[in-house]
Amino acid sequence: MKSWMTFTFLVVCFVNCSAHAAPASHSAIEKKIRKVVEQFFPEAEISQDNGTWTAKHATMMFTIHRHAMTGEVYKKTDQREGPNFKGFILSLSTQEGVYHGQAVVPQTLNQRYWSTFIDGPTTEDGKHHLMINFSFGSRLDKEFKEAVFKALPKSEFGT
Repeated sequence: MKSWMTFTFLVVCFVNCSAHAAPASHSAIEKKIRKVVEQFFPEAEISQDNGTWTAKHATMMFTIHRHAMTGEVYKKTDQREGPNFKGFILSLSTQEGVYHGQAVVPQTLNQRYWSTFIDGPTTEDGKHHLMINFSFGSRLDKEFKEAVFKALPKSEFGT
């Protein structure tokens, strides 16, 4: 039974974690989001790495204790970049197939120092999904946040 579960887990990870060439809709969404970011935060850092488009502003390194899915808090700490109280990190990547991850999407995860909105809407061609991670500080400009949410595609379940 354990080997079957391990195999299933690996297959799900392979399907959901491997980035592929983005369909045309990804570049259109990216342009729309870039315009919003540049309008509100012209000094924001925008990058493209290994199929993931990222925009960030006012970030810093945090020392955090990760949590297991059971709720257990690990003793060992990790260093992780996150948004400061007026900052954000927004990443978009296109992955093959429809979203079949462990998290229910869309949802906003309330983390210790910031919140992260996650979603995995299916692209127009129905063959891919867009993985969206939008982490933001508690005092991020409300107009910017609203403009980002308005520009992002929505899962069939809405937000």
